[in-house]
Amino acid sequence: MIQDRTKSRTDAVSAQQVTNRAWRRFARSVTMLRALPVLSLMLLCGCPGNNPRTAVTVTKPFRGQEVELVMPGSLQLPALWEVALHEWMDETGATIRWSEYQGSDAESLEATLANPPAAGGRLILFPLRKLSELDSHLAPIEGHGIDMKDLFKGLRERIVSRDRTPIALPISAPVLLCYFRADLLKRAGLKPPETWEEYQSLLDSLDKWAPGLTALEPLGPDHRASLFFARSLAYAKHPENYSVWFDLNSGRPVLDSAGFLEAMESADRAWKTMPVNIAELSPADCRALVLDGKAALAIGVEPDAVNSVKSVRAPSIEIGVCRLPGSRRVYNPNSKRWDTPAQAVVHAPALCAFDGMALGVSLPKDSTGESAAWHLMSTLAGEQFELNWAALPKSPCRESQVGTATSWQDSGLTLEESSQAVDATAQMLRDNQLVADLPIPNSGDFRRATAQVLEKVLTHELDAANAIQLLQSEFQRLVEQAGLDEIRAANRRGLGLATK
Repeated sequence: MIQDRTKSRTDAVSAQQVTNRAWRRFARSVTMLRALPVLSLMLLCGCPGNNPRTAVTVTKPFRGQEVELVMPGSLQLPALWEVALHEWMDETGATIRWSEYQGSDAESLEATLANPPAAGGRLILFPLRKLSELDSHLAPIEGHGIDMKDLFKGLRERIVSRDRTPIALPISAPVLLCYFRADLLKRAGLKPPETWEEYQSLLDSLDKWAPGLTALEPLGPDHRASLFFARSLAYAKHPENYSVWFDLNSGRPVLDSAGFLEAMESADRAWKTMPVNIAELSPADCRALVLDGKAALAIGVEPDAVNSVKSVRAPSIEIGVCRLPGSRRVYNPNSKRWDTPAQAVVHAPALCAFDGMALGVSLPKDSTGESAAWHLMSTLAGEQFELNWAALPKSPCRESQVGTATSWQDSGLTLEESSQAVDATAQMLRDNQLVADLPIPNSGDFRRATAQVLEKVLTHELDAANAIQLLQSEFQRLVEQAGLDEIRAANRRGLGLATK
């Protein structure tokens, strides 16, 4: 009996041991099954600290794509952007090829763009006034990492758009501004001019409120035409009309209108009160002469980081900056009469694209998907814009730059004065009436012809009426030389309208 009980106990222990061993084997099996995914990943990726060659490979989105950078040689961008571009190539896997052109030579640009872009596309930095000669090469900027809605509205819709879509990203888009001695105006109980008539009154009474000082406008050969066009818009650019210099439907020049005649007469009156050396001055010259205390009133432009005339600011002076004057009446070429805007409204369209730079992208015809050129544009001109362009020409073009533009450089103005310049620039570039300076190919020919006619006004060889007739004749000659249909189509395209 005892033996039977002992045997039964032994058999029970043995059975329990077997059961325990079975459970342990089962538990190890479950653990192994749970560990299989981790072990598999370790086998595929390699264990930390072991052979680094087996680490996870990061996919580079543009590996094998080459981007051609077409840039002005004068800016020395390969050196300035060396670090940023090497980081970009390491990140994306793309490569970069440089093509440089000299100055604003449209011919060398055209020759470069005549060749098909590389697989990754072509990123082009070009003079803004050349947009009408290059627009057929540029792709619409939509959904490529650039917030085009941040651009000032007038700049976005009236200057860089084709078919109502932006095709270029402005980097600098200066406008002419009015500079004045605010301390002298305050002392005389006067205010900054809102209209060209008020501006003329300040010129006529200059000896009383600013004795010994002068007034200046930039009538040097390179800026003479754009100054006159900027003056003309208040009288000749009716709010109902898109086009300024050419008939929208026929392409024929329309400078022989009452609006342009009024502008020429107004300009002639003003220039007769100024010293003869205005025929040699640039906008930067005029601005500098206000800062150093030699001029009390001048039309100029804010300098960029590299193109400025150095001046020593006169002590104890206060400077004011405002947009160019306008008019309380404007000629309507459709009704052939003068219209008066709403009460207390000054009509003051601004001129743009006579200077400045812009970025654009050109793509291969068979391009599909995202190209490296778009990514590079957003890298250079996106969130790191101020860093990448710290020593390069730029001016406020975006709403997000209004608060930072005053710190871009030491312009010789106080913070308050610089803020006035930025605010005036923003007002002009937001305006729906903003006008691009001659948005047609070979616009330089038209500007040179205009400068030659204006020289005859400055030297009193022509009065305003004869100058306008000669200007109309010169524009007609150049239109016939270029082809009426081509000018018509280019003008409409530059205004964002259909060409047919």
